[in-house]
Amino acid sequence: MAQSILILEDDADISDLIALHLRVMGFDVLKGSSLKEGFALIAEHDIAALVLDRGLEDGDGKEVCQYLRQQKNGVPVLMLTALDSDADLVEGFEAGADDYLAKPFSVIEFQARLRAMLRRVGTHCDWLKQDTNAPETGKAATPSSQLLFERLEICTETHRVKLDGATIDLTPTEFSLLCCLAKRPDRVFSKDELLSRVWNTEYDGYRHTVCCAINRLRSKLERDPNAPKYIHTVWGVGYKFQEAATISASQMVHA
Repeated sequence: MAQSILILEDDADISDLIALHLRVMGFDVLKGSSLKEGFALIAEHDIAALVLDRGLEDGDGKEVCQYLRQQKNGVPVLMLTALDSDADLVEGFEAGADDYLAKPFSVIEFQARLRAMLRRVGTHCDWLKQDTNAPETGKAATPSSQLLFERLEICTETHRVKLDGATIDLTPTEFSLLCCLAKRPDRVFSKDELLSRVWNTEYDGYRHTVCCAINRLRSKLERDPNAPKYIHTVWGVGYKFQEAATISASQMVHA
C-alpha cells in the first residue's frame, strides 16, 4: 500500500507539479491550500510526510508544523516557501520543520531532499543503520542500541531521547544529527560532512541549515545553550559531541 504525502500549497500550479512527481515516485497524494484544510486532512489521514508552504490562503503554514510538534507528532515536514531570508529559515526550523527548500526550486532537488528526509525517518540514515546492532522487531532495545551519558540517554532503536529521566521530543532530523555526533564523541564534523551524513546533500548553500539545526538541538538539550555541555562548536572547523562523564551501557544495565 502506497504511503500518503500531504501537500499544503495555495499555488495550484506548484501543487499540481509536486503532486505529479510524488505520484511518479510511488506516493499517494493529498492536497490542501489552507490551514483549515491542513488541520482537517491531518486529523482524517495517516500521512508519511508533509510538504508545506508558508504562505497559505488563511495564514502562515508554520502553524500546521507547530501544531504537529505540540501534538508530539513526528511526521517529517519539508517547507517550500518564497520566504528565504536567514530569519525566515530560522523561523521554519523553530516551528519544527525537518528541511527547508526556497522557491524557485528544481524538481530534482525536491525529490532528493524528500527522499533524504524520509530515509531519516525510516532508518535514521544509512550510517546509523550500519553502526547499530539493532534487535529484532518486537524485542526490547538492547544495550548496544543505547548511547548513555551522565544525564543523557539516547536509544537508537526506539528513537527516544531522555534528559534527566524526562523524554525530549526531537524531530527525525534533530535525532539523526544528535546520533551522528554522539556516536563519535570528540570527533569533529564539518558542516559539509553533516550535510552529507544527515541531510544527504552536498549543496554549499545549505550550510546555514546545519547551524539552525544545531541551535535548535541545543535549545532542547542544554541548560544553557550559550555554554553547551554536549554539542560544542570548534571554530573554523565544525561541531563535536563532548561529555565529561560517560557511562557505559553495561554499567547502566547492571546499576
